[in-house]
Amino acid sequence: MVKRYSAERKALAVALTMAGLLTAGSLALAHTDTRHASISEAKWKAPKRADKIRNPTKMTAANIAAGKAIFNTNCVMCHGVHGNGNGTAGAFLSVKPADFRKASFWKQGEGAIFWKLSNGKSPMPAFRDKLSRHKRWQVIDYMASAFKPKS
Repeated sequence: MVKRYSAERKALAVALTMAGLLTAGSLALAHTDTRHASISEAKWKAPKRADKIRNPTKMTAANIAAGKAIFNTNCVMCHGVHGNGNGTAGAFLSVKPADFRKASFWKQGEGAIFWKLSNGKSPMPAFRDKLSRHKRWQVIDYMASAFKPKS
C-alpha cells in the first residue's frame, strides 16, 4: 500500500510540474513585444535606391521551382503556404507577416522587395548572408508567380 501511495504522489507531482511548465510556456508565447507592434508593412519602406534594383533572373519554370523550394524552407513558417501571412510561426510574432496576395505589397516594386528580403527588419530575418543573390531573386520570381494579384 505504501508503494502505491508513493507512485500516486509521484504521478501527481509530475502532472503538477508539467501543468506549471505548460502554463509558463503558454504565457511566454502569448507575450507580445510592443517595441515592434506598431510597425506595419506600409511603414516599412525600402530606401529610394532600392527602386533601381532590377531582377536579373528570367521568370522561367526552373527559377520558379527553385524559388518555391527556397520559399518552402525559409518563408512558409511565417508567411504561410498561400503567402497570406498566416504561417504557424507567424502567429507568435509581434508583427503580422506580409500578405503577398495584396496588390499593395507589390506596389512597392521588386527592387524594394529584394532589399527587404536581403536586409530584414525584426522580426523578419535578413537573408543577405543566408541566400545568394540569385536565390533571393528566385524566391521573388516564385512569389510573383504564385501570389501576385492578376490585374
